Amino acid sequence: MLVALLRNGEVVSLAKAWTKEELVQLKRKESFFCPACKREVVLKLGNHRIPHFAHKKDDACPYEHEPESARHLTGKFDLFSWLQRQNIQAKLEPYLPPVQQRPDILVAHHHFIYAVEYQCSAIREILFRKRNDSYRAKGIRPIWILGAHHLRYRNHHISLPRFQWMFVHHFPLVPRPLLFFYCSETKRLIRLVHLIPFSVRRTFAIPVVQPLHSLSFSDLLSFPAVSLPASFWHDWLNYKQRWRLTFPLYPDKITRLICYDFYRRGIIPSLFPTEAGWPLPHGYLFETPPFIWQTYVLIPFMQPERKLVPLDSIYRFIGERLAAGRLAARQLPLATGRRYTQAVYEYLQLLTKLGYFQWEGRKCLRLVKEFTFPKTMDEVIQQDRQMMEQMKRQPPLFRYINELELNKNG
Repeated sequence: MLVALLRNGEVVSLAKAWTKEELVQLKRKESFFCPACKREVVLKLGNHRIPHFAHKKDDACPYEHEPESARHLTGKFDLFSWLQRQNIQAKLEPYLPPVQQRPDILVAHHHFIYAVEYQCSAIREILFRKRNDSYRAKGIRPIWILGAHHLRYRNHHISLPRFQWMFVHHFPLVPRPLLFFYCSETKRLIRLVHLIPFSVRRTFAIPVVQPLHSLSFSDLLSFPAVSLPASFWHDWLNYKQRWRLTFPLYPDKITRLICYDFYRRGIIPSLFPTEAGWPLPHGYLFETPPFIWQTYVLIPFMQPERKLVPLDSIYRFIGERLAAGRLAARQLPLATGRRYTQAVYEYLQLLTKLGYFQWEGRKCLRLVKEFTFPKTMDEVIQQDRQMMEQMKRQPPLFRYINELELNKNG
């Protein structure tokens, strides 16, 4: 940690411009104490880490939730210095008795209070949720920034495990989700935008990499104007083909149950309808791959007597699949107010624009165009491509799909 108390209660912050000699003298004549647990701490002045305070061996602080690695210490110092240069009111490592927590940085900005946490190690989900809930209960908005060593990507294809999805933010006035990383070695902040999952772990995303000093705190809370690359739709069709070729080959228990559901409704899993498996602005709210949950959305319309289907019954049908474990909604503690029904509604709107549905009032959908059930793999690949080209030929429809990049109607 970078802040401690002297015996007289005076605060000592290592974020100030100390010389090595000054710190050596301070260490010789003073004792230091943790502001949270009040136990004695040691001023460390080694060569491998920046100067910092540490609890004595075998004397763990109950308010520290992460080992103080060199990466964490440096990153926390960088972020605090960055805020200070903007003349933003910020406190380093303040202990907050009402929540019994010690955020890395507490920020007051535009009438809001933010707790900025730089997370470099793993954290248990139950502890992560507890910390966020405690902050929110006191009107504090948490912002989590991951260490960049967690980030693994290649050509916009990100390996994003469930642990990292927990840190996805969706701010009230920002139309799309954001995920933050900071590299304390290169001093660069990385914002992952356009998070469009292909599968449980594989996600399309655009990393916006900028030197920390070139950004403001307000930039952190906004969505950068970045367009999808031209290769996105080609990549998406390739993944859709991969789903068809590989999904039934290595079935676990859930996959077998999904295949059973599909087969008994006349759907060959590898030949799921062309109309299923498309990217949507809120598709990330499902952990289940798009071709599965979207096929389930179509099932209520596949019964001969069900050409007119109430919207509530579709939500209920999907909710039952979630409860049964066939589908999974993504757990996003920092994206409060977002529900899987938003993704379902967007998908129904997409198919309405494609001419498959008509709204009867505001609460029912009528099927007016039958879904496409391909018979061979060659046929389905061709039909997937044709559907994509159909979208491109209809500017209003393609604009709707490209809300992924237009940042509207979030």
